[in-house]
Formats: sequence, structure tokens, C-alpha cells
Amino acid sequence: MNKTAARTTQLRHLQSFLDNTRGQITIGEIPPIRRAALAAVGKKARVALVAGDGETVAQLLERLDAALGRAMTEDSVIDEVLPEIKRRRST
Repeated sequence: MNKTAARTTQLRHLQSFLDNTRGQITIGEIPPIRRAALAAVGKKARVALVAGDGETVAQLLERLDAALGRAMTEDSVIDEVLPEIKRRRST
């Protein structure tokens, strides 16, 4: 197993989020954003990330894991999706 595959199996914040909440993780399209990752409990998003150009799914999951750890520790919301949608609509 290569280093990237070994790291992605760690995702401890995602595991904790799923074990300790009734939350869900979604990866996919949120129009007009081609690829995004979302961690939410019910209708309340905790983390919403926009995949970067060339970012792999494994990299996006690692970034989601790190962001979810920060959001849970700081009891905050991390949202890249809404600002990106607003930016695209204004251009």
C-alpha cells in the first residue's frame, strides 16, 4: 500500500463524526460546482468544501477530515461552497 492510500485510511475525524452524530458525508456535484464535499447533521452543514483543480478524491477526503476536526473542536462551520457560488454568480 502506498503512503497516500495508508493516510486516507486514517480519516479519524470523519470516523468520529459518523460514530458520534447522525450526520452524513456527501461527495459530488452541488451545481454549479462540479465536485464538492459536505459534512452535515440534518440540514446543518458543518463543513462544505470545493474540490480544487486536479484535486483527487483522496486529497479532498483528507482535507474534509482536517476541516471537520477544526469545525468540531472550534464548534464552527467551514464553508467554501456558498462563497464560491456567490463569486460565480457575480461574474
